[in-house]
Amino acid sequence: MEVKLRDFNVQIPATGELEASHSTAVTVPSGLRGPQSLAWIAANFSRVKAGDVVARMDPTRQAYLLEMEAFDFNKLDLDKQMQQQKDKTVSQELQVGTQVTSEERELAERFFSEDERVYTKIEIIEQMRNQDYLGAKMDYFDWGLSQHDAQAQAEQQLIELKQQGHKAKIDRYENNLNQMEIIAPHDGLFVYQSGWDGAMPVVGDMMWSGFTIGTLPDTSVMQAKLFVLESEAAGLSVGQAAHVYLDAYPDKRFSGKVSQLDALAKPKDKDSPVNYFQFTVSLDETLPAIMQPGRQLSAKVDAVSLNEVLTVPNQALFQKEGRYWVYLKTAEGFIEQGVEPGQRSIDMTQILGGLNQGDVIALTTPPKRSRL
Repeated sequence: MEVKLRDFNVQIPATGELEASHSTAVTVPSGLRGPQSLAWIAANFSRVKAGDVVARMDPTRQAYLLEMEAFDFNKLDLDKQMQQQKDKTVSQELQVGTQVTSEERELAERFFSEDERVYTKIEIIEQMRNQDYLGAKMDYFDWGLSQHDAQAQAEQQLIELKQQGHKAKIDRYENNLNQMEIIAPHDGLFVYQSGWDGAMPVVGDMMWSGFTIGTLPDTSVMQAKLFVLESEAAGLSVGQAAHVYLDAYPDKRFSGKVSQLDALAKPKDKDSPVNYFQFTVSLDETLPAIMQPGRQLSAKVDAVSLNEVLTVPNQALFQKEGRYWVYLKTAEGFIEQGVEPGQRSIDMTQILGGLNQGDVIALTTPPKRSRL
């Protein structure tokens, strides 16, 4: 083929949807503890007012747990009262025992006599033993009273400690029940927020504190959220011009520029092996009447736009170990001609040096001995 000057344009195709440039996140209340099951959610793209309930968690499990904790807390109250009565009874028994033993010892000391004219030696020894026994018994009751008070106090503290644990859970469940509803922070259009796997929230999903279930977008300024195949994203960069077409209005073209580009490609769907780069195009204008969040669109990004440059088909360009060449036709036949490549598209490559307009090159590897 003859090398000629021509315009060299590379457009990267992409698909995606409209989204608002600015939006308010609608999230699960930050004070909600533990995972909760979504019981109801307002319809996607529904108009809401400030203070409206847009989603509600299932309170059944929290109410049941609250009731069980309250039951255990009240049961400990009864245990506490029973333990107090038991401690009081034991304390009274020890006090009565102390009083009786004290009186017995006083009588024993009052009527004790070592006069052998009145008592035999055996009786005298028995009286002495009785005094020793009563003294030991008094020591036992004194020790019992001191130990009993400490033990009774420890048992009451243990019951109160268990009640504190139940009270903490009661407070948590009551707090959760007070935050089962998700409220719209202001007027707007309620739009579902997809999760990391691309799935929209549905009844039965598990929700955690701070989880975003939707947004209230500012529809006065819209932008395009786009995806391009990893294999087709070569040359895509921030600042490039883009042309956007709504699927519902294919005859209308909207201009914009690439404002954000992900550094890594990733699957759009959880179970898909195909990777895409996600990027954002800021639109030059917004038509609220037809531009609604979630509307599907396609786009083309001007990755390369050059006028009057030399280009060759990719099949005619060869390379090895960083060296590029084409087979140039000469009077003696085809020879390897080193070239300097520039921008590259799926099928064409710009040539910065090594060829001139009018040169003829081979589109495939020529025979080793070519004759004119």
